[in-house]
Amino acid sequence: ALSIKHLDLRRRDGVCLLAPFELTLLPGQRVALAGESGSGKSLLLQAIFGVLPPGVYQAGGTIEAFGTPLDRPNRARDHIRGNRLAWVPQDPLAALNPFLMIQDQLTLLPRVHRGEARQSALRRMGPLLERLGLPQDRTFLRRFPQELSGGQGQRVALAMALSCDPELIVLDEPTSALDPGLQMEFQAILSDLRTDRGLGWLWITHDLEAVATQADRVIVLYGGEMLEAGPADKLLNAPAHPYTQRLLSAARGEPSQEAGFLEAPERRPVGCPFQPRCPKVTPSCSHWAPWQGTPEDGIRCEARISW
Repeated sequence: ALSIKHLDLRRRDGVCLLAPFELTLLPGQRVALAGESGSGKSLLLQAIFGVLPPGVYQAGGTIEAFGTPLDRPNRARDHIRGNRLAWVPQDPLAALNPFLMIQDQLTLLPRVHRGEARQSALRRMGPLLERLGLPQDRTFLRRFPQELSGGQGQRVALAMALSCDPELIVLDEPTSALDPGLQMEFQAILSDLRTDRGLGWLWITHDLEAVATQADRVIVLYGGEMLEAGPADKLLNAPAHPYTQRLLSAARGEPSQEAGFLEAPERRPVGCPFQPRCPKVTPSCSHWAPWQGTPEDGIRCEARISW
């Protein structure tokens, strides 16, 4: 399982970027983390994989996967990353090494974690490549990333992430660069893999509609804080927080009721961080504690509803 408790990420000057964050993800479970750019989604991903940018540090909390701490270097962590816990980046073509052929990139993790030879790894991955619609002939496998289409690049990135049969996978906006037809195909492939392998995932997105059928639970993040969380059907059909309502309206192409932009971290207000943009703001919002309970409990917004 992936377990994140009381995570607190800050800049070197002490400004809080993400806190407090809680998450438990088990194999077979599907969780979506939604929020616009700047909400803290990428920082969370970087913290999970131990690659926080310069000037950002973990001030508190813990991150563990399968009982092993991920927030400090150790050999056990290195064995888990890319092996039991995998990652599909937002832009696979930018993430792939332009100087390595596809066959070398597909077999990189099995060679590192399992000591497999390239040809042995490719044979073992044959059914996966076939399911993903990737050719297995020499001509394709000897191509370089810049010779692939966007859809092929996304499939290669997913195949790489699944090459060691992980139990959990983090998907960073995996369909944002794909057309609607490819998005549906990609989602269908993931659903099949969950059924066959018991794969669990954390799907990071700005588009709540895109994960309506791909998540059991949804967590809404804004300004580095968890504003709302709960079962996907409940949250998507009856969102409590005005920001969640705004995300759903944007995904459906409906007009927005609020103006402005996400405040810089050092300028965010006390209480609910959405106050400067919220059409339902009340005085109680400045005294509102953003997170009370676990992601399964849901969240309370004084401006909208009482739980």
